[in-house]
Amino acid sequence: MFYRREFHIPMQDSQMPLFTETIGYNPAQEKISRPDGYSAYHWIQTVRGKGVVTYQNKEIILPPNHGVLFLPDVPHFYERSKDTENWETTYFTFGGSMVRELLGNLEINRTAFYNWETNTPFSSFIEDVIKRGESSADVFSVKASADVYEFLISLYKYGKVQKNTTEASHLSKLYPLLEWMKQNVSNEEIGIEEMATYLKMSKRHLNSLFQQTFNLTPYTYFLNLRIQKAKKLLLNDSSSETIKQIAAEVGFRSPSHFIATFRKKVGVSPEKYRQLH
Repeated sequence: MFYRREFHIPMQDSQMPLFTETIGYNPAQEKISRPDGYSAYHWIQTVRGKGVVTYQNKEIILPPNHGVLFLPDVPHFYERSKDTENWETTYFTFGGSMVRELLGNLEINRTAFYNWETNTPFSSFIEDVIKRGESSADVFSVKASADVYEFLISLYKYGKVQKNTTEASHLSKLYPLLEWMKQNVSNEEIGIEEMATYLKMSKRHLNSLFQQTFNLTPYTYFLNLRIQKAKKLLLNDSSSETIKQIAAEVGFRSPSHFIATFRKKVGVSPEKYRQLH
Protein backbone atom coordinates (compact mmCIF):
# COMPACT_ATOMS: atom_id res chain seq x y z
CA MET A 1 0.00 0.00 0.00
CA PHE A 2 1.23 3.51 -0.72
CA TYR A 3 2.31 5.73 2.17
CA ARG A 4 0.37 8.64 3.53
CA ARG A 5 0.89 11.63 1.29
CA GLU A 6 -0.64 15.09 1.29
CA PHE A 7 -0.05 18.02 -1.05
CA HIS A 8 -1.08 21.61 -0.55
CA ILE A 9 -1.82 24.07 -3.33
CA PRO A 10 0.54 27.09 -3.52
CA MET A 11 -1.30 30.32 -2.71
CA GLN A 12 -0.83 31.83 -6.17
CA ASP A 13 -2.42 28.80 -7.88
CA SER A 14 -5.67 29.17 -5.92
CA GLN A 15 -6.81 31.63 -8.59
CA MET A 16 -6.84 28.91 -11.27
CA PRO A 17 -10.24 27.87 -12.76
CA LEU A 18 -9.68 24.38 -11.31
CA PHE A 19 -7.16 23.55 -8.61
CA THR A 20 -6.28 20.74 -6.22
CA GLU A 21 -6.04 21.87 -2.61
CA THR A 22 -5.09 18.61 -0.87
CA ILE A 23 -5.04 14.97 -1.83
CA GLY A 24 -3.91 12.09 0.31
CA TYR A 25 -4.24 8.71 1.99
CA ASN A 26 -4.97 8.26 5.69
CA PRO A 27 -4.11 4.78 7.05
CA ALA A 28 -6.02 5.43 10.29
CA GLN A 29 -8.75 7.99 9.76
CA GLU A 30 -9.39 10.03 12.89
CA LYS A 31 -12.71 11.51 13.98
CA ILE A 32 -13.57 14.74 12.13
CA SER A 33 -16.17 17.29 13.23
CA ARG A 34 -16.94 20.27 10.99
CA PRO A 35 -20.11 22.04 12.23
CA ASP A 36 -19.50 24.83 9.70
CA GLY A 37 -18.44 22.55 6.86
CA TYR A 38 -15.24 22.84 4.83
CA SER A 39 -14.29 25.82 2.70
CA ALA A 40 -13.56 23.79 -0.47
CA TYR A 41 -15.20 20.83 -2.22
CA HIS A 42 -14.29 17.77 -0.21
CA TRP A 43 -14.32 14.10 -1.23
CA ILE A 44 -13.62 11.19 1.14
CA GLN A 45 -13.80 7.48 0.31
CA THR A 46 -13.12 4.22 2.13
CA VAL A 47 -10.15 2.04 1.17
CA ARG A 48 -10.51 -0.53 3.97
CA GLY A 49 -12.65 -0.82 7.04
CA LYS A 50 -15.80 1.19 7.51
CA GLY A 51 -16.74 4.72 8.52
CA VAL A 52 -19.86 6.51 9.72
CA VAL A 53 -20.67 9.85 8.04
CA THR A 54 -23.28 12.33 9.23
CA TYR A 55 -24.56 15.29 7.21
CA GLN A 56 -27.89 17.07 6.74
CA ASN A 57 -29.43 14.97 9.53
CA LYS A 58 -28.47 11.75 7.73
CA GLU A 59 -26.19 9.05 9.09
CA ILE A 60 -24.67 6.72 6.50
CA ILE A 61 -22.21 3.85 6.58
CA LEU A 62 -19.16 4.20 4.31
CA PRO A 63 -17.70 0.78 3.38
CA PRO A 64 -15.07 0.17 0.64
CA ASN A 65 -15.98 1.48 -2.83
CA HIS A 66 -18.16 4.15 -1.27
CA GLY A 67 -17.51 7.87 -0.90
CA VAL A 68 -19.10 11.22 -0.14
CA LEU A 69 -18.72 14.51 -2.00
CA PHE A 70 -19.32 17.44 0.35
CA LEU A 71 -20.13 20.81 -1.18
CA PRO A 72 -18.44 23.80 0.50
CA ASP A 73 -19.78 24.89 3.90
CA VAL A 74 -22.05 21.84 4.38
CA PRO A 75 -21.78 20.75 8.06
CA HIS A 76 -20.55 17.19 8.41
CA PHE A 77 -18.98 14.70 10.79
CA TYR A 78 -17.29 11.36 10.27
CA GLU A 79 -15.48 8.70 12.28
CA ARG A 80 -14.52 5.03 12.30
CA SER A 81 -17.44 2.65 12.69
CA LYS A 82 -17.47 0.98 16.10
CA ASP A 83 -17.61 -2.48 14.54
CA THR A 84 -14.35 -2.05 12.59
CA GLU A 85 -10.81 -1.91 13.98
CA ASN A 86 -9.40 0.57 11.50
CA TRP A 87 -10.72 2.88 8.82
CA GLU A 88 -8.41 3.64 5.88
CA THR A 89 -9.43 6.50 3.60
CA THR A 90 -8.33 8.59 0.68
CA TYR A 91 -9.45 12.20 0.31
CA PHE A 92 -9.41 15.00 -2.22
CA THR A 93 -10.21 18.69 -1.70
CA PHE A 94 -10.41 21.09 -4.61
CA GLY A 95 -11.87 24.35 -5.84
CA GLY A 96 -11.75 26.96 -8.59
CA SER A 97 -14.10 29.32 -10.39
CA MET A 98 -15.13 26.64 -12.91
CA VAL A 99 -16.11 23.92 -10.42
CA ARG A 100 -19.69 25.06 -9.86
CA GLU A 101 -20.35 25.34 -13.59
CA LEU A 102 -18.81 21.93 -14.26
CA LEU A 103 -20.84 20.30 -11.49
CA GLY A 104 -23.98 21.96 -12.86
CA ASN A 105 -23.33 20.55 -16.31
CA LEU A 106 -22.86 17.10 -14.77
CA GLU A 107 -26.05 17.56 -12.70
CA ILE A 108 -24.08 17.14 -9.48
CA ASN A 109 -25.78 19.84 -7.45
CA ARG A 110 -25.74 18.65 -3.86
CA THR A 111 -23.73 16.80 -1.25
CA ALA A 112 -24.22 13.12 -2.04
CA PHE A 113 -23.20 9.56 -1.18
CA TYR A 114 -21.76 7.39 -3.99
CA ASN A 115 -20.73 3.83 -4.69
CA TRP A 116 -19.02 2.24 -7.71
CA GLU A 117 -17.89 -1.11 -9.08
CA THR A 118 -14.53 -2.43 -7.87
CA ASN A 119 -13.07 -2.94 -11.34
CA THR A 120 -13.68 0.61 -12.60
CA PRO A 121 -10.83 3.13 -13.09
CA PHE A 122 -12.43 5.31 -10.43
CA SER A 123 -11.49 2.81 -7.70
CA SER A 124 -7.79 3.68 -7.91
CA PHE A 125 -8.05 7.26 -9.19
CA ILE A 126 -6.78 9.05 -6.06
CA GLU A 127 -4.09 6.43 -5.42
CA ASP A 128 -2.83 6.86 -8.99
CA VAL A 129 -2.70 10.66 -8.64
CA ILE A 130 -0.76 10.38 -5.37
CA LYS A 131 1.76 7.94 -6.85
CA ARG A 132 2.28 10.17 -9.86
CA GLY A 133 2.76 13.17 -7.61
CA GLU A 134 5.50 11.45 -5.64
CA SER A 135 7.63 11.31 -8.76
CA SER A 136 6.72 14.75 -10.06
CA ALA A 137 8.85 17.83 -9.45
CA ASP A 138 5.89 20.12 -10.07
CA VAL A 139 2.85 18.59 -8.40
CA PHE A 140 0.51 21.55 -8.94
CA SER A 141 1.04 22.10 -12.65
CA VAL A 142 -1.57 22.13 -15.39
CA LYS A 143 -1.97 18.40 -14.67
CA ALA A 144 -3.33 19.19 -11.21
CA SER A 145 -6.16 21.18 -12.76
CA ALA A 146 -6.79 18.32 -15.17
CA ASP A 147 -6.99 15.95 -12.18
CA VAL A 148 -10.01 17.84 -10.82
CA TYR A 149 -11.73 17.68 -14.20
CA GLU A 150 -10.93 13.98 -14.63
CA PHE A 151 -12.09 13.19 -11.10
CA LEU A 152 -15.49 14.82 -11.60
CA ILE A 153 -16.01 13.25 -15.03
CA SER A 154 -15.07 9.83 -13.61
CA LEU A 155 -17.41 10.31 -10.64
CA TYR A 156 -20.23 11.17 -13.04
CA LYS A 157 -19.41 8.19 -15.28
CA TYR A 158 -18.79 5.47 -12.69
CA GLY A 159 -20.37 6.72 -9.48
CA LYS A 160 -23.90 5.74 -8.52
CA VAL A 161 -25.70 8.16 -6.25
CA GLN A 162 -27.19 6.38 -3.26
CA LYS A 163 -30.64 7.59 -2.25
CA ASN A 164 -32.67 6.48 0.70
CA THR A 165 -36.34 5.60 0.28
CA THR A 166 -37.51 9.01 1.42
CA GLU A 167 -35.28 10.87 -1.03
CA ALA A 168 -36.35 8.61 -3.89
CA SER A 169 -39.98 9.26 -3.03
CA HIS A 170 -39.41 13.03 -2.99
CA LEU A 171 -37.64 12.91 -6.34
CA SER A 172 -40.47 10.90 -7.85
CA LYS A 173 -42.94 13.59 -6.76
CA LEU A 174 -40.77 16.42 -8.04
CA TYR A 175 -39.78 14.94 -11.40
CA PRO A 176 -42.85 16.22 -13.32
CA LEU A 177 -42.14 19.73 -12.03
CA LEU A 178 -38.46 19.53 -13.03
CA GLU A 179 -39.46 18.67 -16.59
CA TRP A 180 -42.10 21.41 -16.58
CA MET A 181 -39.47 23.92 -15.43
CA LYS A 182 -37.21 23.02 -18.37
CA GLN A 183 -40.08 23.64 -20.79
CA ASN A 184 -40.97 26.99 -19.19
CA VAL A 185 -37.56 28.60 -18.69
CA SER A 186 -38.55 31.55 -20.89
CA ASN A 187 -41.83 32.21 -19.06
CA GLU A 188 -41.25 35.27 -16.88
CA GLU A 189 -44.55 34.67 -15.06
CA ILE A 190 -43.32 31.49 -13.35
CA GLY A 191 -42.80 31.74 -9.60
CA ILE A 192 -43.23 29.58 -6.50
CA GLU A 193 -47.01 30.06 -6.65
CA GLU A 194 -47.23 28.60 -10.18
CA MET A 195 -44.88 25.74 -9.28
CA ALA A 196 -46.96 24.74 -6.26
CA THR A 197 -50.16 24.97 -8.31
CA TYR A 198 -48.67 22.72 -11.00
CA LEU A 199 -47.95 19.99 -8.43
CA LYS A 200 -51.18 20.68 -6.54
CA MET A 201 -49.48 21.19 -3.21
CA SER A 202 -48.82 24.08 -0.85
CA LYS A 203 -45.82 26.37 -1.31
CA ARG A 204 -44.56 25.35 2.12
CA HIS A 205 -44.67 21.65 1.26
CA LEU A 206 -42.98 22.26 -2.10
CA ASN A 207 -40.17 24.23 -0.45
CA SER A 208 -39.71 21.46 2.12
CA LEU A 209 -39.46 18.73 -0.56
CA PHE A 210 -36.89 20.73 -2.53
CA GLN A 211 -34.77 21.48 0.52
CA GLN A 212 -34.73 17.82 1.55
CA THR A 213 -33.98 16.58 -1.98
CA PHE A 214 -31.67 19.24 -3.47
CA ASN A 215 -30.71 21.38 -0.46
CA LEU A 216 -32.02 24.50 -2.21
CA THR A 217 -35.33 26.23 -2.90
CA PRO A 218 -37.42 25.55 -6.03
CA TYR A 219 -36.94 29.14 -7.17
CA THR A 220 -33.15 28.84 -6.88
CA TYR A 221 -33.28 25.60 -8.87
CA PHE A 222 -35.36 27.31 -11.57
CA LEU A 223 -33.01 30.30 -11.60
CA ASN A 224 -30.04 27.97 -12.09
CA LEU A 225 -31.80 26.42 -15.10
CA ARG A 226 -32.24 29.89 -16.59
CA ILE A 227 -28.58 30.76 -16.07
CA GLN A 228 -27.45 27.45 -17.62
CA LYS A 229 -29.57 28.12 -20.71
CA ALA A 230 -28.24 31.68 -20.89
CA LYS A 231 -24.67 30.33 -20.90
CA LYS A 232 -25.46 28.03 -23.83
CA LEU A 233 -27.01 30.91 -25.77
CA LEU A 234 -24.04 33.16 -25.05
CA LEU A 235 -21.60 30.51 -26.29
CA ASN A 236 -23.57 29.67 -29.45
CA ASP A 237 -21.21 30.69 -32.27
CA SER A 238 -24.02 30.77 -34.81
CA SER A 239 -26.15 33.08 -32.68
CA SER A 240 -26.11 36.86 -33.01
CA GLU A 241 -28.61 37.40 -30.22
CA THR A 242 -28.16 40.49 -28.11
CA ILE A 243 -28.03 40.41 -24.31
CA LYS A 244 -31.54 41.88 -24.30
CA GLN A 245 -32.84 39.04 -26.50
CA ILE A 246 -31.14 36.38 -24.38
CA ALA A 247 -32.55 37.94 -21.20
CA ALA A 248 -36.07 37.63 -22.60
CA GLU A 249 -35.43 34.08 -23.82
CA VAL A 250 -34.50 32.91 -20.31
CA GLY A 251 -37.40 34.57 -18.55
CA PHE A 252 -36.06 37.89 -17.25
CA ARG A 253 -38.31 40.93 -17.39
CA SER A 254 -35.42 43.33 -18.01
CA PRO A 255 -31.82 43.10 -19.30
CA SER A 256 -30.55 44.89 -16.18
CA HIS A 257 -32.07 42.27 -13.89
CA PHE A 258 -30.60 39.50 -16.05
CA ILE A 259 -27.13 41.09 -16.06
CA ALA A 260 -27.14 41.60 -12.28
CA THR A 261 -28.34 38.05 -11.60
CA PHE A 262 -25.89 36.50 -14.08
CA ARG A 263 -22.98 38.42 -12.55
CA LYS A 264 -23.98 37.34 -9.04
CA LYS A 265 -24.24 33.67 -10.06
CA VAL A 266 -21.29 33.38 -12.45
CA GLY A 267 -18.93 36.11 -11.26
CA VAL A 268 -18.79 38.05 -14.54
CA SER A 269 -21.29 39.86 -16.74
CA PRO A 270 -22.96 37.99 -19.65
CA GLU A 271 -20.94 39.99 -22.20
CA LYS A 272 -17.68 39.26 -20.36
CA TYR A 273 -18.60 35.57 -20.15
CA ARG A 274 -19.16 35.50 -23.90
CA GLN A 275 -15.77 37.14 -24.52
CA LEU A 276 -13.89 34.86 -22.16
CA HIS A 277 -15.27 31.72 -23.77
